[in-house]
Amino acid sequence: MQVAAFPSDRAEEILVSASRLFARHSYANVTMEQVAASVRSVPGALYHYFRDKEDLIFHCYLRGLALYRHEIETAAEPGIDGLEVVRRFIRARLRPEGQRMILFTDIDALAASYSNDVHARRWQNAALLAGILKRGVADGSIACEEPLLTAVALISILDWVPFWFSERDYYSRQQAIDAIDDIITHGVYRREIALPDMPEAPSLAPFLQSRSKLNKRAAKLDRMLSIASDSFNRRGASGTSLESIAADAGMTRAGIYYHFSEKERLLLACLRRGLAGEIGIREYLQDLGLGPFDYVVQRVRLLLMLHDTPCGPKATYHNINYLNDVDRKHYVGQVLATIGQDQRNHQRWIEEGYFRSVDTHFAERVLTGMGHWYPIWFRGERSWSPMQIADHFSRLFLAGLKPRRGVVISNQSAAD
Repeated sequence: MQVAAFPSDRAEEILVSASRLFARHSYANVTMEQVAASVRSVPGALYHYFRDKEDLIFHCYLRGLALYRHEIETAAEPGIDGLEVVRRFIRARLRPEGQRMILFTDIDALAASYSNDVHARRWQNAALLAGILKRGVADGSIACEEPLLTAVALISILDWVPFWFSERDYYSRQQAIDAIDDIITHGVYRREIALPDMPEAPSLAPFLQSRSKLNKRAAKLDRMLSIASDSFNRRGASGTSLESIAADAGMTRAGIYYHFSEKERLLLACLRRGLAGEIGIREYLQDLGLGPFDYVVQRVRLLLMLHDTPCGPKATYHNINYLNDVDRKHYVGQVLATIGQDQRNHQRWIEEGYFRSVDTHFAERVLTGMGHWYPIWFRGERSWSPMQIADHFSRLFLAGLKPRRGVVISNQSAAD
């Protein structure tokens, strides 16, 4: 099926190859020359189909969005309950066809007319999926209070898969598909246990106070990193420059070059700042000695609630491939160590009788996938508060889409 705005097989071939290169090397690090070489052509021939690299990227997005829409519509077979339609869509989306995986990053690096169109179409796809979720609520196969938020969470999980999935890891693709489908459908909290009530809102004061204690020079640098992180989140490495960050931060070019001689060093500092924030949240919650339900809920809440504060923004990790090999390997090692700690928490809660016996590798990636794209989905005015969004994501992770029926034991009984 051709889904780009061109009838040409050649244009489709270029889009498939370009999307694959962008996914592997980032939008910033791929040139038109490399795209041309990948389709056995010369750069000049590409301009017969695309005005420039920005136009090529835009049409890669359009192709990816059209694929999403087609797959949602294909899954929606009449007479099938809503939950089964959603599961069909998820499983089909994850099948092994790499040319289908378009990375929806760096969107705001495009001209406003392009980026606004991409954002609008993403929300249209989310609304289409939300319609299927509403159908599931109506037929009793799905438990869901905000179908549009659930749709955003599901698309976010799927869009996160290309960043962590590996054909060379301990699992097969089919095992990954089965695990993701199971977690989304049934949640991780044991199905026979009654879910606890939502805890009180967490205090942001400990995190904000730590920022207020920075001296003037450190505070200025931290603010600059916050501004740069927001740019990398939304515009990616391709749309972020040291000069633009200096202007946004009210600094001179000399001022920013004093700290960072090149964009890669600035990106690394932003990523480290974001990871430190996530580690700080985890350590804070561990000190409180929370149970698994409250821990998960408060973790997601703090990640999203701190996004719009001086502690934010919440970092996204889609720019990692822009780092040099040494920095990337070292940073990824730090991220994996942090993820490993969270997976050990999941495993402990399985052993204590709170969580279902799910693969903690996939559980953690489903949870992080929901919130990873928060800065891109919810970049402006929101219909929900950060806490409402966080709680919806947490409920989906803990309880799953399928209604919980036949709860027979209390949370305390399970612990005993």
